[in-house]
Amino acid sequence: MNRILAIDVGTQSLRAGVVDRDFRVLEKRQVGYTPDVVSKNRVEIDSEILWNAFIAACRQLVHRKDVEGISFSTLCPSLVPMDAEGRPLSPMILHLDRRSYRQALWALERVGEDRFLQTAGNLPIPGGISLTAILWIKENMPAIYNRSDVVFGHTVTFFMKRLTGRFLLEPSNASFTGIYETMKYGNWDDGLLNDLEISRQKLPELIMSSTVVGELAGGVAALTGLPRGIPIVIGANDTTCAAVGAGVTEPGKLMNTSGTVDIMLVCLDRPWAAKDHLLRTHAYPNRWLAMRTVGAGGASLEWFRKGICREMSKEQFYDEYLASVLSRSAPPETRFQPFLSGDRHRVRQKSASFTRLSLNTTREDLLLAVVEGIVSFQVQGLRTWEKKITLDRNIYHVGGGASEAYTQYKQRRLKDFKLVQLGETTLKGAARLGFEAIGE
Repeated sequence: MNRILAIDVGTQSLRAGVVDRDFRVLEKRQVGYTPDVVSKNRVEIDSEILWNAFIAACRQLVHRKDVEGISFSTLCPSLVPMDAEGRPLSPMILHLDRRSYRQALWALERVGEDRFLQTAGNLPIPGGISLTAILWIKENMPAIYNRSDVVFGHTVTFFMKRLTGRFLLEPSNASFTGIYETMKYGNWDDGLLNDLEISRQKLPELIMSSTVVGELAGGVAALTGLPRGIPIVIGANDTTCAAVGAGVTEPGKLMNTSGTVDIMLVCLDRPWAAKDHLLRTHAYPNRWLAMRTVGAGGASLEWFRKGICREMSKEQFYDEYLASVLSRSAPPETRFQPFLSGDRHRVRQKSASFTRLSLNTTREDLLLAVVEGIVSFQVQGLRTWEKKITLDRNIYHVGGGASEAYTQYKQRRLKDFKLVQLGETTLKGAARLGFEAIGE
């Protein structure tokens, strides 16, 4: 096998890349979409939008007939209930969604913080851990929850069912359900399921990331223009794939991804759960990823562009204006709390705010405060980690927002680390898992 199709299903776009065995992206197509912000705490998207983006991106590939397999990277969490045929029964609830706060409190009371951390590795964060979205559907959409054929999965489950006929999930996704044995790299936890009154029959089958799930059926081949019968690999969630693509697979290695979400992560060879970071399994056994997450990282910059710099095009804002503001050497007096989509580490949610405003505060001051708020949150996490574990001194800066200007700004704040700008690594990571799974 010489070429694989890597699919990255993100929060705001789907990317399809043809990748060779040297992990060069030979061709890439991207189809954008916009999640629905239904209210201040509800963010969702129609799963069919993602499916149509997949078909459109594949059909745009000039070399689509040359690919010999498909491997996936998907946003997570992203809860979608499906019927026996894989048809979505409601919109997909995204990781930016915080509607399930009351259900999170109920789950926490039933199970307790210590047991959640010791088993699932994470607290039941509203929306950020999809258990709470399941409980919200149970309470608010009982006709869906009580169906005998309903299955609750993530984005990857939806795609695997439609492509192969199987309801599946892999560990890096399962880690953010709140009912998986993340600390053991194990299976669904029957004790948690029992206490939370969730039937195991409503959950997908769990398989490893480097697993060939099936072959591309003729109907989908006709829709996409891809070769019929090529193998399909489940892959992993987007952050995990980015870590694989960046080579962050050994203990102590660090990566910072700048996209819709801003994430600082460290690779571990033993699980470490704590309230100030999230924990998920890596794509490989005996490896975990501790993650410090700003749910609205790049989303905060996009919010600022649309609301305060609306006269600027996207290119003007990111390529010129933001780069100019980030070049300022003086730190901002204005402060920003980066919680436009809440706090992914707390059940009790925070909100964003500006402080230390004055009559002299400019638009540039506000933008720099937004960036500094995101970066400061990550710096705090790093300082906590280095008291507990040995950290590599390189931080691989990846993602669509990992521009030269942003990397340099973060470097000035982290002088005892070296930031290594890698750009996009998610497609490469998904491709690597695909090549490893197919093994030809």
